[in-house]
Amino acid sequence: MRGRLNPAPTTPGDDPAFSSPEPIEPRGLTSDPPEALALLPGDVVRLTTVSAQTDVYEGLIVDAKGQLHVPLAGDVQVGGLPLSEAERTIEGRLRRYDRFVRANVTITALNGHAAVVTGAVNQPGRIQVTPGMRLADLLAMAGGPRTGEVNLIPSLLGNIELARLVRDGETVPVSLPLARKGDPKHNIRVRAGDQLFVPPVTDQLIMVLGEVRRPQPVAYRQGISLTEVLARSGGIDNSRGDRKDIRIVRGPLREPRVYTTNLKSLSSGGATDVILAPGDIIYVSRAWYASTADVLNAISPILSLANSVAILAVAGAIGTNR
Repeated sequence: MRGRLNPAPTTPGDDPAFSSPEPIEPRGLTSDPPEALALLPGDVVRLTTVSAQTDVYEGLIVDAKGQLHVPLAGDVQVGGLPLSEAERTIEGRLRRYDRFVRANVTITALNGHAAVVTGAVNQPGRIQVTPGMRLADLLAMAGGPRTGEVNLIPSLLGNIELARLVRDGETVPVSLPLARKGDPKHNIRVRAGDQLFVPPVTDQLIMVLGEVRRPQPVAYRQGISLTEVLARSGGIDNSRGDRKDIRIVRGPLREPRVYTTNLKSLSSGGATDVILAPGDIIYVSRAWYASTADVLNAISPILSLANSVAILAVAGAIGTNR
């Protein structure tokens, strides 16, 4: 019955039926023209009117409707207008009272020009967008992707490979790693209203579950082995865990591959240690299960918990973050 499960391959590549998903590289933007500086709700402006006399009005705010309250002229719709166009609009309203008046608008606080950065970064929130700011600058202003320690291993907790920039409700086809390298197709200009999401690296963790002393996520690194992650999880609970039946669940949970290995043989040198893949789930069984279905049924009640624990880990609730 035990033969129904394949023995765990020494490396993920030793199983020809398993292939890691290939990353899809966004194409980037071939055209990224600069935009004229426009007035947006929340901006604070200085209005100077010049005619027979010069008047300066400080601290005028573009309201949520995009209107600027101009003395004498009342509420003037300027939201979304470049400065020169906003000046002409204000002049048109003021010339009802003074046909020679000229207006000058200066933005003194770009409060309306903001992008939002969320997810696994060090300083998520609203970030003021200044002229010329690019995607790599936006990430830097948010403190960069979150880093810390999982199981005392320095780890990158923000997955910049899967980061997404959303603009006007659509994902912009750019790569954050390439943006950080200065690729002009990806390190594009940031616009007010952009939203950058950096997801946690839950796919770069190995979950250790079942009859171990400390079930927990372990940070993945290239070449990490089964015996290492078990050791960092406190080892197998000898009173309940089956050292002869360690299960490795690999690949998408919709179509997982389940392997078995014998830790007793590994410890005695009778078998080769197993090199793990990112996203692997290690399950130390209490009793032997006859089939793949039995294994998945056994771990399914805790898979949702495992995902929650992984998210907590990258958020800093597990381990020591620095």
